[in-house]
Amino acid sequence: MYECESCTGCPFRSECTKAKEGNHRKLLLNEKWEQQKEKIRTLLSDEKTGEIYGRRKIDVEPVFGFLKANLGFTRLSVRGQERVQNEMGFALMAVNLRKLTARNAT
Repeated sequence: MYECESCTGCPFRSECTKAKEGNHRKLLLNEKWEQQKEKIRTLLSDEKTGEIYGRRKIDVEPVFGFLKANLGFTRLSVRGQERVQNEMGFALMAVNLRKLTARNAT
């Protein structure tokens, strides 16, 4: 944790904090979090991992976006792994049925 001694008279005070005069700016740095972010950046910069992630954005993410935006499915209404799997299965089945009916309609 970093805390400045005094913000009084600092030319960047208005950009740095909205705290009342007399209060000091505190910065918290989580070393473990920063290490994890760097590890992920390294993995994503790898060609093979980047390719997998790129495919995921095309194959998986649009389905969840459709569920949220068009079907209004933003939260699960049950608890427990088995019940969550069942509810998610029904939601994904609804997406697949919509695709199937759209394909058969043309």
